[in-house]
Amino acid sequence: MKILQVSHKYPFPPNDGGAIAMLNLAEGFRRAGHEISLLAMKTPKHGGKSTELHTGSVYREIVTAYVDTNIRLVRLLSNLLFSKFPYNAERFINDEFRNRLTEMLRQNTFDIVQLEGLYLMPYAEVIRKHSKAKISLRSHNIEHEVWNRIARQAGNRLMKSYFNVLARRMKAFETSFMNHYDLLVPISHRDHHCYNGFGNTKPSLVIPVGIDTSVKYSPASIPEKKSLFFIGSLDYIPNQEGLIWFIEKVWKKFPHALHNYSFYIAGRNAPANLKKYLRFQPVNYKGEVDDAKRFMRTGGIMVVPVLSGGGIRVKIIEAMALGIPVVTTSIGAEGLDVTDGLNILIADEPEGFSNAVVRLLENQTFFSNIGKNARIFIEDKMDGDILATELLNFYRNNL
Repeated sequence: MKILQVSHKYPFPPNDGGAIAMLNLAEGFRRAGHEISLLAMKTPKHGGKSTELHTGSVYREIVTAYVDTNIRLVRLLSNLLFSKFPYNAERFINDEFRNRLTEMLRQNTFDIVQLEGLYLMPYAEVIRKHSKAKISLRSHNIEHEVWNRIARQAGNRLMKSYFNVLARRMKAFETSFMNHYDLLVPISHRDHHCYNGFGNTKPSLVIPVGIDTSVKYSPASIPEKKSLFFIGSLDYIPNQEGLIWFIEKVWKKFPHALHNYSFYIAGRNAPANLKKYLRFQPVNYKGEVDDAKRFMRTGGIMVVPVLSGGGIRVKIIEAMALGIPVVTTSIGAEGLDVTDGLNILIADEPEGFSNAVVRLLENQTFFSNIGKNARIFIEDKMDGDILATELLNFYRNNL
């Protein structure tokens, strides 16, 4: 088959969950012998204005268009006052990108056009006009739910009000495109249930994030200097609020003397106010690291204090694949068929979260068992090649 992946962000380098999920799936397609092309937006956050492309990758062809997605106050206010369209979605509607898509469709014959997320659905009409390919919506999360949760966590009343408006508009936007695709590929069974509740009638298949399980791993062990770590994009609101919650509610009230434990934080694009906050906290802030997996392997246990957001947390999957124990919240574990106390630890209250961290760092046997069972879970449920084959069979059966 010939498959075109269409993305609202350039996935190189693959240093966030969405990019990793995209590239892992494309790699599975390629290993199965299929031809994959990519059309992606380059934005200020992803790829910038550089014309350099990652040639020699899994793709036969990579085409990009620069889209300025920076938040502009005047445009935001204009959108808020005079539009019912969500500003987050409006930023990704771009004439140059539409033209690049048209050119690719006219010059190539694709079997499947896989849209990587809701923000690409406004381009479905272009695909219908210029191609006979089936349109697949690869849904990475339920967008309006993400903003509802962010609104609930917002402390500032003005921001809470705006996020509530954004969530309502996002839900209307999300449901307006229901069944405008030919095929639906949610990332979790929970999201699949939500789509069916919205009225989805198109063929659908749940495909979580795949991992290359052929790569051998060395069982993790508790570092001599007991440590825990957080890694994630620090310009993402759910990551910011979760990290601050952990520092204020858990880490600063830790039952053990802080000099016995170390907490390391890594992540890119931290805004100035967050950097300033971290500078005065009892943490080791590393900023963006060159090798995320190396950082994770030497960091002890991973904490993922998620209070909002949606979809599947790819960093949890990566840590589990490395045999690294993870402590997260119920929302953090959402979409994963994990078992608390067997292959992960889940806690929603500060005391429970703290106890889970201590339990792991004070018991090497328990630490090792959680890590080993985490790796087994990934091998059983999230092998990238198996998932890619399942999706390819689904596509083939619906052409």
